Amino acid sequence: MAGFGIVSDETVAQHMFEGMTTLTPNSVMRIEVFPLTDAKVVPDVVIIEDETERLMWILLANLHTHEGKRVQGSTAVLQATCVDSCIIPFRENRLNYGLGCYGCRDATDMGPGEAIVGFPAEEMSGIVSHLQYLDKSIATLPG
Repeated sequence: MAGFGIVSDETVAQHMFEGMTTLTPNSVMRIEVFPLTDAKVVPDVVIIEDETERLMWILLANLHTHEGKRVQGSTAVLQATCVDSCIIPFRENRLNYGLGCYGCRDATDMGPGEAIVGFPAEEMSGIVSHLQYLDKSIATLPG
């Protein structure tokens, strides 16, 4: 990360990577990435990139499905798609979110007002159900 100008101290970069959630070698045979609308199988993890307010409603719906327990987030503000919204939800079987990272913003069309959230696909029906309930609240917001 020091080479990319993200941190000025190699020790800081080392700590950032030491704490990163990773997959155990040989624990995953393949990774398939596809739009949810094209899914031929139920995915392990759903990843959504969108404007922060829209993601806020997803987190609120997730909070409801977990009986109001606070949503815990984990990020090193790098590898937001790779780790924060994919590997952490997969390994820890929970929602996680990130603000994006250098890679996301350099290599994709991720906008400055967007963030990313990932959650186990098994939670999707509860999230969607509560989003439908929240629809009346969302509709009353100005703008």
